Amino acid sequence: MPAAFARGDANAKDETKRLENAGTVMDEVLNVPDDIPQDLLNKARCVVVMPSVVKAAFIVGGSYGRGTMVCRTGKGFNGPWGAPAMYALEGGSVGLQAGGEATDFVILVMNNRGMESLLQ
Repeated sequence: MPAAFARGDANAKDETKRLENAGTVMDEVLNVPDDIPQDLLNKARCVVVMPSVVKAAFIVGGSYGRGTMVCRTGKGFNGPWGAPAMYALEGGSVGLQAGGEATDFVILVMNNRGMESLLQ
């Protein structure tokens, strides 16, 4: 039984670190001169922040990242921001490719249809 508690504690630390990284990315994005306009953020239904999405490839490629998603509450998703949810991005590809990179993503979901497709 102690192993289960230890794993749960490590998972909570990982999620806390993920939230801190997402907050750091949002601070950096909002503090650059050509940041995301505030009126665009005000219209967004959800915001997904994926810090350090890693892409690597040599013939066969893959991408992997973990982040958080925050959506608005209310019937029409126009209320205050809700609690964050953990989100993962994973994918693969095949073709003539080589290289690697790490990128921070901030994704704004602007309508209910886009938000519902993320939640499915």
